[in-house]
Amino acid sequence: MHYFVTYSNYQIDLTAPAITFGIIFAIIFILIGITCKRNSNSFFDTQTTASLRGVGVLCLLFGHLSIKCLKQEMFFTLGGYWAVIIFLFISGYGLYQKYQLNNIRGSFWEKRISRLYPPLWITLVLFICLDYFLINLRHPLQEILLNVLGIYKTDMLIRINAVAWFVTYIMVQYLAYWLISKLPLSDIVKLICLFIMCFSIAILVYLSPRKNNHSMGLQYTILFPVGVLFGKYQKQIITLITKHLRNQINLFKPLFISLVIFYFWPENILNIIRPLALIIPIIFILIIYKRINLQSTFLIFLGNYSYEIYLLHGPFMVKYDFFLFREPLYIFFFVYFASLLILSRILSQASILIKNNFLMLSVENIKNKFSGEKSRTPDLNVRQAQVDKFF
Repeated sequence: MHYFVTYSNYQIDLTAPAITFGIIFAIIFILIGITCKRNSNSFFDTQTTASLRGVGVLCLLFGHLSIKCLKQEMFFTLGGYWAVIIFLFISGYGLYQKYQLNNIRGSFWEKRISRLYPPLWITLVLFICLDYFLINLRHPLQEILLNVLGIYKTDMLIRINAVAWFVTYIMVQYLAYWLISKLPLSDIVKLICLFIMCFSIAILVYLSPRKNNHSMGLQYTILFPVGVLFGKYQKQIITLITKHLRNQINLFKPLFISLVIFYFWPENILNIIRPLALIIPIIFILIIYKRINLQSTFLIFLGNYSYEIYLLHGPFMVKYDFFLFREPLYIFFFVYFASLLILSRILSQASILIKNNFLMLSVENIKNKFSGEKSRTPDLNVRQAQVDKFF
């Protein structure tokens, strides 16, 4: 009896893929529908971005399931690509909304590191142990130490957690944003400098001898600065769109055209700007979504735990799949999905515990300790931690 499978030489051969995923998608849409409620918040607020991240999570799961686990090629094969586009766009947008492009001071790096690294470290320990005991895969100490820092030099297929390349990538984007904010220039010039810096980094990676190990993020180069750009000019952009497309039916025309362009984009050097063809329909969908004034608590929940889901989903889907290979898939997908959500919640709580006890001690607390005064542990509750998420 097989307790789990690894998708190296094995793939699931579905007898009726259309029916299987028809049932899965129907259940997902029902969950979204029954958890919808009226919402009067502003365009692209915290709940809306959380909902969008939730959509990104679903794209991620179905995309990687199609690529890694199924013999059949499905229409959602690009789901992982869609998800990263959403995550990076929101990251750039969120940073601008919080800090603008002013000279960033204070706890910028403390918040970024304490948000990204505790979940990464916990999952590294978990997957190192599972690799050793379940699939007899041992990782050299050098690789582990580099992974702890968020640096990945090994091939994607044998990494402790292949999808964690994103941590390195987003930290580089944060560094570019932080450096640009220090420049004594106008916001427009800073935005131009941000685009130049992001593309310069991409060129350096492309020309480096380790291109193959770090090329995953090249196709997403334009997204983070575009998110920042949208954060600055969103009112003008939305006003321009709604002014010329007052009839809601007209909103679907550029949405459809953009999606067609995205899917039929030719494979060439201009792939680096292809994600823009998906950003445009995302903005149009959000305008329509806002007019409907509905929010799904199911999508918001997924969005609030999107980073944890992102870190956990890959190995439990590809390296040691306990559920997805079983039949019928439309039942065991939701067993996997529910297990993933539970583990993500646990990971989030454990990360907050680490953050409270080890990573969020301020200089003042340390001084108080040495002066004999009582040190105060920062009061970081779960809700605030969720608000500070960047995915």
